Amino acid sequence: MGLGSPILFRSVARAVPSRFATLTVPRILYERMVAHCREEWPKEACGIMTGKGGVARRAYALRNVHAQPAIRYQIDPADQHVAMQGVLAGQEELVAIYHSHPTTVAYPSRTDVAMARYPEAAYVIVSMAGQEPEVKAFRITDGEVAELPWRVADLAGEWVDLRWLPERE
Repeated sequence: MGLGSPILFRSVARAVPSRFATLTVPRILYERMVAHCREEWPKEACGIMTGKGGVARRAYALRNVHAQPAIRYQIDPADQHVAMQGVLAGQEELVAIYHSHPTTVAYPSRTDVAMARYPEAAYVIVSMAGQEPEVKAFRITDGEVAELPWRVADLAGEWVDLRWLPERE
C-alpha cells in the first residue's frame, strides 16, 4: 500500500483532523469506485475521497504506479497533487483512501496497516476475490484496525478520473 507523496499527505491530513463515526459515500461514487476496481483487475486500483465530516463529495480514481501493481499500490504523486487541491486550499478534508484487493478479502493486509499514516481518514478496501465485490471501511490507528460503519446514500457526488490524463511531471 502506498501514497505517492507521503510528505504532501502528511502535511495536509494533519492540518484537518476529522474523526467521524460513519463514512457516507454517495451512490454514484460507490458505483464508480467499484467499476474502477473492476477495470483495473487484476491490478490493485487506488484513489481518494474528499469531503467534510465523513461525507464524501468527490472521489478521484488515481494511477497505481507501484512496481508490483497486482499486490501493492502506490498513488502516482502527480495524480495525488491534483486530487488534493481542495484539501490544500482548506475547502475539503481527506475523507477516505481506497484501494482494491484483487484476490484477497476486504481486510487490511499487514502492509496496509504498516503504511497507514492517516487515522483521520477511512481506509476503504474493495475485495474482488468473490463473485461480487465486497466493500469494507476501516479506521487504522497506530497499527490497530477497527471496522468503520459506512453507508451508501442518495447524495450528489463528483467523480474525477485522473488515470487517463497525459503523463505529468
